[in-house]
Amino acid sequence: MIEREIRRDAKNYRFGGFPVTPINLLMLISDLEGSYQNLKYLGFEDDMNTLEEMKSRYYKLYFKKLKEEKVNGT
Repeated sequence: MIEREIRRDAKNYRFGGFPVTPINLLMLISDLEGSYQNLKYLGFEDDMNTLEEMKSRYYKLYFKKLKEEKVNGT
């Protein structure tokens, strides 16, 4: 099932309803990056650091999944 179809089906909007794919990870990373910027402008350094750790974890997972897709040819 392609990403667009997954997001159109309401039954997928539950805990764990989306597959962990590079595209979905990039969407998550984008949201985290935006929140990081807002925290920076508001001066919440501790929360920025927390998000930095989270972003790092998801960037690593993104590159791992991207590599897996290339190896599997999907």
